[in-house]
Amino acid sequence: MTSRPRPRALRPVFAVLVALALALPVVGAPAPVRAEPPDRPHATGGSAAADPRSAVIPKPRSWSGDDGELRLGGTVRLAVDRATARERSAGPAPGAGAPAGPGTLHDVARAAARDLADATGVRAPVSLGGTRGADVVVALDRGPGTGPGTESGEQPGADESYRLEIGRQVRLTAPTATGVYYGTRTLIQLLRASADGRTLPTGTLVDGPDTEIRMNTVDVSREYWEPREIADVIRQMGYLKQNFLVLHLDDAEGFRLDSPRYPGLAEPGYSYDRATIRRLDRLAQRHGVQLVPGFEFPAHVSPKSAYFHVGMADGPRDAEPGFGERDTGATPQNSCTGYSYSHLTDDFTFNVMNQRALRVSQEMLDEFLPWFSAPWVHLGGDEIPPDLADCPALQAFVEESPRYSTVGDVAIDFLNTLNEQVTQAGRRSIIYDGSESDTVQVPLDRDVVIMDWTGDGTAPHMAPYDKIVASGDPFYLVPARDTRPDEEAIARSWAAPTDPTVLGWGMHVWGDDLGWAQGQWLESLSLRPRAVVADRQWHTTPRTADEFASFGARLDAVGAAPGYVGVRLPEPTRHGRPIHQYVMDPQFPPGTYDAHTPTSRRGLRDVCGLSGMTPLFVETRTVEVPGEGWTKEVDADGYWFGAPDVPGPWSLTARVRLTGSPVVWEDLAGTTSLSLGATGLVVTTAGESATVAADVPQDAWVDVAMVSDGSTVRLFVDGEEAGSVDSTAPLPRTRLRGPVGLAQLDLYAEALGAEQVQAAREGRPEPRCAR
Repeated sequence: MTSRPRPRALRPVFAVLVALALALPVVGAPAPVRAEPPDRPHATGGSAAADPRSAVIPKPRSWSGDDGELRLGGTVRLAVDRATARERSAGPAPGAGAPAGPGTLHDVARAAARDLADATGVRAPVSLGGTRGADVVVALDRGPGTGPGTESGEQPGADESYRLEIGRQVRLTAPTATGVYYGTRTLIQLLRASADGRTLPTGTLVDGPDTEIRMNTVDVSREYWEPREIADVIRQMGYLKQNFLVLHLDDAEGFRLDSPRYPGLAEPGYSYDRATIRRLDRLAQRHGVQLVPGFEFPAHVSPKSAYFHVGMADGPRDAEPGFGERDTGATPQNSCTGYSYSHLTDDFTFNVMNQRALRVSQEMLDEFLPWFSAPWVHLGGDEIPPDLADCPALQAFVEESPRYSTVGDVAIDFLNTLNEQVTQAGRRSIIYDGSESDTVQVPLDRDVVIMDWTGDGTAPHMAPYDKIVASGDPFYLVPARDTRPDEEAIARSWAAPTDPTVLGWGMHVWGDDLGWAQGQWLESLSLRPRAVVADRQWHTTPRTADEFASFGARLDAVGAAPGYVGVRLPEPTRHGRPIHQYVMDPQFPPGTYDAHTPTSRRGLRDVCGLSGMTPLFVETRTVEVPGEGWTKEVDADGYWFGAPDVPGPWSLTARVRLTGSPVVWEDLAGTTSLSLGATGLVVTTAGESATVAADVPQDAWVDVAMVSDGSTVRLFVDGEEAGSVDSTAPLPRTRLRGPVGLAQLDLYAEALGAEQVQAAREGRPEPRCAR
């Protein structure tokens, strides 16, 4: 979770790592073919093959090579062992970390054939049986020697292990279809990393994971991610042999599951219906990933408590569900008003004195757990406002109950009751650490897994519990708080847990404080650190300095997963209409619940519908100015937009009031920026800056426009061209820094002409609103 303050200072290496991450390709292309491949594979003595130990991500456990090579043709025969072709990977038992099976061995082979063609161009027709003359053979083998490094294969990760033998043919065996799937990912990466896209080293690779749960969390509550963006995460996790994705669906800024049972709770277009979740769940299973629903109880629940009228300021009277005022019979004796966090309303927390809050929670679990196949559910459980301990009604409730001594006791009792329901459904509960440490009389149920986000899983009170380590340091990606995973520490010095009660560990991507952000932008920032984490999760031995230094090149060579879409930039337009048009009124954008107090900040709203705004600590205020209408005041911390840069041509038009310091549009690394001040515009890209000198009025509203044709950037002030500079700078869409007053802001995917700039001053054009 992320409401607690995070360290803001970055290590000097972070800026370099972020720049490298942004420079990586987001759609993996096959390695170029340097020579026409032969029709049939054959052993060679060349040097085109990649060494698995320095090419595959994650690094394999064991490789025994013989300096030979096998060169595949453009078409190879992929044969599936007939005896085991129909066997299906065993599904995970509740509490087990093994991923959901990707289907039968035959299913895995057919999917691998499609991925081989997509990623490398190698066509691989699949046949049943007849393995002797095949080029690639896949089979299940549960005999001795199939596991990584033991005779029996009975060790953590044995069900996900595989053996890849490359000689005159490729033979891939594993105890389960999941292991075979992982072996096919290694095969694809080896082909991509080879010099000609066809050549494999000969030898034997025996591989399997050190870590049971290889986790990622994606926050889709604060920042809505399109389903295809979640699909990218799933595909990339499978490609990197990760197996546990928590979708954080539920928080103060939005509930993202849309059910007819609760009309209006989740906003269509910014949520996932059951059919969408089923599609994502099936995709996750095919890639060996468990898709785990992440809920929140009893705090971080603003939309739910407001919809069902069971927040801390509500009384026990039944009320019709739906947003808006209801008479819940609230009195000072049965509710708490004014004890939430200062920027959030009392709906942030369920009224834990109210049995209706518990009943609603149980009903929601009944509704939504069947949407997911994974035997896990995340219940949240942390960051109950500490001021609640001062509420007289809650104090009296605790004092009158012989079961409770603290608010923590009440919260854990609430979670234990939900855990009983989860257990009866054949699943296992996870909670964030926090409330369990504040108990006196009510211990957390022993079968609950604690996700430690504030430490390394070694806190004494956690000793009896199974744990997942997901500490903010070094594993959090929170762009708007300048928090990035410490990639070098993760790769080289972080001590991977050896305690058997630590089931696994991994990374979180949070959307706190972003004005709005596209999931594809957050995913582009996640691509490299996720790969670094995956590398250590699979094979926990620390990496050497040379291995870390070469990691970017390795990731570049193997590319992204087959089927990965990545960033989609706006198509260039020719109609003179903006692709983003921001309005300054106090309303929250569609898809985002207004969980904040009236004095809290209000961000910009894009009439094109791009949403996800979470202005928790963003100093953006709404002010009504005579003659200008609603305006925004943005301070030096700025306003986060969260989208990839747009290459030229592009245009930006705005009505601004400068107050002494420049207003700056910039990318995440600060290497591209547009800085508008009293003396003109400074355009910076790739470390080079150029200045358009101009007299820009101060403390007065002025229309400005910046226009790029891809090679030249022009500045207009109140409709008149002030000058231009040669620059290929893209339009940065990451962040706007003040201080500045803002009355209008439109972005275009084309170079406006002088007449269009003038027309934009006189009346805003209709936006294109392409998503």
